[in-house]
Amino acid sequence: MCETPAVVTERIRKAMLFALDAHCGASHKALDLKICLAQGIAELWYLRPDLMQMISVSSGEAIARDVLAQITALFEGHHPMATPSRFAAL
Repeated sequence: MCETPAVVTERIRKAMLFALDAHCGASHKALDLKICLAQGIAELWYLRPDLMQMISVSSGEAIARDVLAQITALFEGHHPMATPSRFAAL
């Protein structure tokens, strides 16, 4: 079964928001908003370092690496760099 990009995007968004709630205090509202407003898989992909940083600060780097590995796995087959950039020909 091939999932649509919208379905994959929402699954990743929910996983990222769950990770924030599970590992960070109330100080994650700005990142929470960025994740909620992300327009697609590519925007969520580039929010991973922010999520890693936030979880590292509150729960430690080892936990952050584990969480990010699980979230990164959700991008499999839908990695934003799999499609050519509009700037590739420049």
